Amino acid sequence: MAATASTVRATGLYRRLQHESRAAAADPVELVQMLYDELEIAVGVLISMVRQGQRISATEPAHRARAILIGLDAGLDRDAGANVADALSRVYRGMRRKLDEAVATNDVAALGELLDGIGTISIAWRKLREG
Repeated sequence: MAATASTVRATGLYRRLQHESRAAAADPVELVQMLYDELEIAVGVLISMVRQGQRISATEPAHRARAILIGLDAGLDRDAGANVADALSRVYRGMRRKLDEAVATNDVAALGELLDGIGTISIAWRKLREG
């Protein structure tokens, strides 16, 4: 059975409400992990789009990925952990540059490298949460 426009909208609304509920109850580390999860999804969608032959500049997943990286950078607590915050800021800026270049050139390999880097940092955040 094909999804109707109303089904797609309802599914999107449900997902958004689910994320908002989870975010309302989350601690700061969990919120960052949620952003990494969303970033991985957005970059994964971009990879799929490129593999399907689509241009990805000016698409919602590209804008979302960039906004998440900007948000992660802006949310760093530079007072509590200046050295770590500065290092993470450099990483986030580098990821933004790589994202912008990959989006501009529809470069699936660069998006894959970006996704690998996001995954590495995401794993570190998960371990922080567990430890």
